[in-house]
Amino acid sequence: MTAPVPADDSRAASKATIVNHTGVPHFWFQQTGPQGGRLDVLVVRATFDFAAQGDTITLAQEQHPVVAGDTYAGPASSDPLRSVIQEDGDLVPYKPGTDILVSGHARAPGGLACAQWIAGIRVGTLKKLVRLHGPRQFRKHAFGWRLGPASPVESVCLDYRLAYGGCIDVAAALTSDGESDTIRHSANPAGIGWLPTSGDYRHLSRAGRTSVARWVAEQKVLAAPQIEAPLDPVTHPFSRLPPQGLSAIARWCTPRVDYQGDFDAHWRANRNPLLPENFDARYFQNAPADMVMTPHLRGDETVTMTGLLPDKTDMVLPGWMFIVVVRLASGGNVISIPLLDTLRFDLDRRQVSMVWRTHFYDDDPVVDMAIAVTASDQPEAQPLSGVDDGANPTYRAR
Repeated sequence: MTAPVPADDSRAASKATIVNHTGVPHFWFQQTGPQGGRLDVLVVRATFDFAAQGDTITLAQEQHPVVAGDTYAGPASSDPLRSVIQEDGDLVPYKPGTDILVSGHARAPGGLACAQWIAGIRVGTLKKLVRLHGPRQFRKHAFGWRLGPASPVESVCLDYRLAYGGCIDVAAALTSDGESDTIRHSANPAGIGWLPTSGDYRHLSRAGRTSVARWVAEQKVLAAPQIEAPLDPVTHPFSRLPPQGLSAIARWCTPRVDYQGDFDAHWRANRNPLLPENFDARYFQNAPADMVMTPHLRGDETVTMTGLLPDKTDMVLPGWMFIVVVRLASGGNVISIPLLDTLRFDLDRRQVSMVWRTHFYDDDPVVDMAIAVTASDQPEAQPLSGVDDGANPTYRAR
């Protein structure tokens, strides 16, 4: 059994008059911070069309709205462990770094069918590569498992159901506590190509261990991962390897779930319904750990895509910097510079979504707000110390 995850408690924020001069969507909502304080959070999302040959991406004619919550592909309602995030939600209070995400179908180089190729993205100084394959299988032979050849394909979907992982259901009658269980690859239960070793199910009853061991021994053919690390391939179903991918990971997968803290007896007695004392804000990041950029991106970085589109593609982020000017109930004026904390590349739409975020404490509610955007190379204001806990640059209006 897994611990409960922090609930999405987003709701209406303070009733403020908001004037958005940017032409892109925003959303104003309230959430509880890790220490229980209420936060009024502003999210701004802008959608841009891909560029090529090193040009700067341009604002898309149709702007996609802020996403209220994660949406899933697969049996999310009946079997969530076998589901993957289709689109990640925007309503979180804060992200310590910038999530870089790539979704959709990666196209083989030149648009020609390939059995395998290297694909990846570079954003500023961050680089991530994966090796993509067409469909292939593990087959069990007399001396172990062998990996068969891949079929040539023109594209591979960047979906964690095609990455290394998997899970096995165990009936309640076969468990020690009488409740049904799922033996799974903790980082990707929705994946393929994985089989458990005896250590993964030693907690089951004797009958349960015997049943799972028999099931594993009976397997002869398994779909093999189509997404893997270029230098650390998955060669057999018992590999102890993490899944590889470029898209969002679900909140119940490691390492993300490890950041939620301990929902244990101490939490129930002393903290409930607040988040655990050892909650880590990295839980709010939904990109793979090696695709989170800290400190946050400025938003003017160069992007290079290889093996994701038919041709190598270079583009430049627009260098937008949002400025939020607010008047508080106390009469004070504050300027906040939202942080760019999410960067999504949609290969099928050939668009980039960029999300900026800032928050305010509701003990001095925001009454009026104006949102504007300018180039990020403008001179920076002087920070006002002690405001906003350093989570967002906040400035006193001149």
